[in-house]
Amino acid sequence: MEKKYNPHEYNNAVPCEVCGGLTFVDDYGNSGKCSHCGWRQCADNERTDKTLGISYPMLVPLSRAREQYKSGQKFKASFEDFINGLMFYSEMLFWHHGLVHEVYTKMKSQDLEAYASGDCIVVFCNKDMKQEYNHVNEFRDKANIDGRLLKDIWDEVVHPCYMYCGGEHDYDFPPED
Repeated sequence: MEKKYNPHEYNNAVPCEVCGGLTFVDDYGNSGKCSHCGWRQCADNERTDKTLGISYPMLVPLSRAREQYKSGQKFKASFEDFINGLMFYSEMLFWHHGLVHEVYTKMKSQDLEAYASGDCIVVFCNKDMKQEYNHVNEFRDKANIDGRLLKDIWDEVVHPCYMYCGGEHDYDFPPED
């Protein structure tokens, strides 16, 4: 039986948008992890970097990912990248000292312009705590872990990322970057 063509398979050889090494993308421009640098690309990364200050699925903006790669650093989103991702995707995760933390938004009303400007409820939680903020700027300024501001301890955060669906124990340990 002949195998049917699947446009979602990584059938197309292209240069990685970060390191230039050979990687493979599907017909929509999405790739698996580049074997040279670990980047996962999406057809819209140039646009989302310029308009939203993020990339998908990696979160780190493409322009910064290229800088991090050139200087030998691992890809890691800044706190501002994380907030940009939150406003884009509405649900985010990160790990701190082995514990997964979740951040998500809730609309206050049906006013999409207000939401886009950060006027939303931001919920920050883990299995032991829950904090709610009335605006994304309040989250930026006041979110904390054990009294330490999140923005001040961001260098201790591991694998900031978009939330993904998983099983009961999928969030016990951060996925490998």
